[in-house]
Amino acid sequence: MDISCPVVMPYYGGKFTMSKRLVPMLPPHRRYFEVFAGGASMFFRKSKAEWNVLNDIDNDIVNLYICVLNRYEELSKYIYWYPRSRKLYIEFSHLIKDDNIDIPNPERAAQYFFMIRNSFNNVPGGSFSKDTYWETKMVEELKLSKEKLDGTTIENLDFRELIPRYEPRKGDFFYLDPPYVVADTKKYYRNNFDYDMHNELKVLLDMVDDNDGTFMMSYDDVPLIRDLYEERYIMNTIDTKYVGTTPEKRGDIKTELIITNYKIKGQEELFL
Repeated sequence: MDISCPVVMPYYGGKFTMSKRLVPMLPPHRRYFEVFAGGASMFFRKSKAEWNVLNDIDNDIVNLYICVLNRYEELSKYIYWYPRSRKLYIEFSHLIKDDNIDIPNPERAAQYFFMIRNSFNNVPGGSFSKDTYWETKMVEELKLSKEKLDGTTIENLDFRELIPRYEPRKGDFFYLDPPYVVADTKKYYRNNFDYDMHNELKVLLDMVDDNDGTFMMSYDDVPLIRDLYEERYIMNTIDTKYVGTTPEKRGDIKTELIITNYKIKGQEELFL
């Protein structure tokens, strides 16, 4: 674990490595929002703002963050005593399929943490990995995550509810890492994200822009997204190694779109 970025968990599609390049591109801000938090790599990599909001519609992600903050002792006891076991992994994967949770639930949070940490490429519900990091000292590392999360608001809202609820204004910054445009989002994400939702997200970001807020969004570089955003917003690309859901795809180079409503300082050098 990189202690300069004390993420609670690595997450499929997360920006743990890319965040090193993205954080220097962020504008000054007083309120910080991660709309699709997932592993929240940007939040854990950057300096905290005066007001911080992490949001995800996934109940297990939210439950885990809340338990790290408010039920740390119970959570860490479960994690400490779980052996690295394929049998446990399969059992927990079946339990996690039902996302009806009474939050906070430390035992469920530990099970989810175990599953993510021990899955191939951190894909929720994927195959068991023989090469992941699972040691008792992780409970000490989680203390760093707890410290970084202190004072942060954890939301469990649909993005269509979150953004209007906080009434975007000058001094706000929204980081968005929405689900990729893939044929079958259910294969990679628990909650579906269809064509209409990509369009609805664009409408909400126009609202952020109209109210003098700023945003950065990382997206897959596909025609649909370019058609939606290129007329009004600034678009750049970053090449990154693809994590892949299979060993054959691991290490492939993938192009990521970086969309902003502000000019990035030193833009030419940052995107070399």
